[in-house]
Amino acid sequence: MVPMDDADGGVCASCGRHYSSDVLRTAFAETMPLGEVGAEPRGPSSGGAEQDARIGKTFDHFEIIASLGEGGMGSVYRALDKSLQRYVALKVIRSGEQSAKDTQQLQRLFQEAIAQARVNHPNVVHIYYVGRNEDSPFLAMELVEGETLSDQLADGPLPFVEVVNIAIQVADALRHSVRYDILHGDIKPSNILLAPHGVAKLSDFGLARRLSQAADGEVGIAGTPIYMAPESMHPDVTDVRSDMYSLGVTLFETTFGRLPYDFGGGTVADCMEKHKTAAVEFPDPWPIEVPARWRAVLARLLAKSPEDRYQNYDALLLDLRALRPVDVPKAGRVQRALAWLVDLALVNTVLQVLTNPFVGDELRQMLDGRLLVTPLVLLVGAAAPLLASAVQAYWGITPGKKLFQIRVVDRHGLVPSQATLAARMVFQMLPLWAGALGLGLQLLGADVILAVAAIGLTLAVIADSALAFIRRDGRSLHDILFDTRVVLDVAVRSPTEE
Repeated sequence: MVPMDDADGGVCASCGRHYSSDVLRTAFAETMPLGEVGAEPRGPSSGGAEQDARIGKTFDHFEIIASLGEGGMGSVYRALDKSLQRYVALKVIRSGEQSAKDTQQLQRLFQEAIAQARVNHPNVVHIYYVGRNEDSPFLAMELVEGETLSDQLADGPLPFVEVVNIAIQVADALRHSVRYDILHGDIKPSNILLAPHGVAKLSDFGLARRLSQAADGEVGIAGTPIYMAPESMHPDVTDVRSDMYSLGVTLFETTFGRLPYDFGGGTVADCMEKHKTAAVEFPDPWPIEVPARWRAVLARLLAKSPEDRYQNYDALLLDLRALRPVDVPKAGRVQRALAWLVDLALVNTVLQVLTNPFVGDELRQMLDGRLLVTPLVLLVGAAAPLLASAVQAYWGITPGKKLFQIRVVDRHGLVPSQATLAARMVFQMLPLWAGALGLGLQLLGADVILAVAAIGLTLAVIADSALAFIRRDGRSLHDILFDTRVVLDVAVRSPTEE
C-alpha cells in the first residue's frame, strides 16, 4: 500500500482507505464519515458561497436566517420555525454527486435524528424535525445559545471546576445513551455545546450506532482521529469504553489546553499508532490548581486496553462527582473552637482512663522502677491521640465536628487524603501529646526538661489558635501546613445534577 502524507495523500496502511492531500491536512481534527474500506472520502466543501446562497431560503417551514458553521457532513444555520415561531439550528447535509451517496447521506441523517431523539436528556441537543428540500436532506434541532467547547479552548484551558462539571454532564448524557443501546462514536470538543448557566449539551450523533449491532455494522472506520480510541480501527470491538477514551482525550485537552500526545505532522496511521502505543504526556510538575486525583481518572479513561478503563458510566460518574470542587461557606471561629474542645475532652477522657493506672503508687511499686513505667506511659498515652487521628482519617469527621456541623476540605473543596487528615489531627491533639509527654518526664524526675517542653508546646498551641483569629479566612497554622480549610458541613447540589 502507498504510505500517506499531507502532500500527495495516499492509502492508509492500517485500514486501506484512500485519503486525498486536502483531507489529510485537516483529517486529525475533522470527523471522518463511516465508509467502505478503500472508499474515497469527500473532498473539501465548496465553502461560504453555498452557505450564503441559502440565506433567506425556506426549507419546509424553516426560514434560514444566518450561517452558524460548517462540519464534515454539511452546514448548520440559524433558522426560524414559522409554525411555532421559534429559532432552531438547521443542519443541512451536503448535496451528493451520485444517487447512491444521496441515499447514504439520507440514511445517515435519519440515523442521527433517530439516535439523538431517542436520547431524551437535558444534556443532549433535542431533535425537532427531519425533512428534505430538493436534493438536500436536513434536520431541525434545538438552538443552543453559546459556544462549543472547542471555541472556548481557543482561549486556553478551562478552570478545573468547569472541566469536571462538563465531564459530569457529558458522562451522564452518555450513560443515558447506553440505556437506549446507543454509542455516540464522535466525542470531541466541537460536539459539546456550552449553554448559559454552565449547562453542557452533547450534539452530533451522526456516527452513532446501536451497541447491540456493533458486530454487524458497516466495514470501515469513522470518527475524529485525534480523539479516537485505539480499538477504533476494528469497529466490531468498540463499545461504551471507546466513547470513554474519546471523552478522556477531550477532558485532557480541556484541563491542560493541549492533547495527551504530540501528534506532530504525521499521517492518520501515525495518529492512530500514537493512541495505541504512546504514553500519556501528563504535565510535570502537576498544576497546583488541579486536584492530584484527577490524574488517576484521566489515566484510566486513556488506558490503551478497554479492560483497563471504567467498565460503565456509573463508576466514572462516582469518581467525577467525588472530584467536583465545592464552594462551601467557611466555618466560624467559635464553631471551630468548640468542636476542637469537644474532641479534646473526649480524647482526654480516654487518655485518663488509659494512663491513670500507671500513676497509682501500688502499681508503680509493683513495676519496680520508673524506667519501666515511663515507656509504658508514653506508649499508652499516645494511643488516645492516635486513635483520634485514625477516626478522623477513616470517617473524615470527628464527634466535635459532627456536633457543630463542620468538616475539613482541601484547597479544591474536596475531602483531603486520609494521610493528610490523620497528620492534621495529630497536630490538633498537641495538648494531649504534651500531657502524655509531661507525665513520662515527671515519672523520670526530669522537671527542667518538663518545664521547657511544656513552654514550647504551649507556645505552639497558642500560635496555632491565635493565627486562626488573626487571619481573615480563619485558617489556623495547621490548616496552612496541610493546605486545608474548615467549612460548614452542608450538602451542595449542582443545578445540572439530577
